[in-house]
Amino acid sequence: MSKKLTSNAWTKFPLLGTELPEWRKRNGFTQETLRMALGIKSRQTIISWEKSAEPLSRLVQLALFTLENHPEERRVTALRTMLPHPTHG
Repeated sequence: MSKKLTSNAWTKFPLLGTELPEWRKRNGFTQETLRMALGIKSRQTIISWEKSAEPLSRLVQLALFTLENHPEERRVTALRTMLPHPTHG
């Protein structure tokens, strides 16, 4: 039996950049912790997304959906974002 993922945050799809601050607050992320969780080098990227009234890219939306629905992916440290995963070399 497959597990169906549901989320109140995704009742409106696609997610607009201007909706990202609300998503972050609802899911307990600051711009910095979201930057780290997504593996983005600059917080300016998050700031740019949040100023845009355009939909976020599908890839970003899928990453946000994963963070929202898989709490184990929220444990992020600066060290983890800099080092390669042990199974990937």
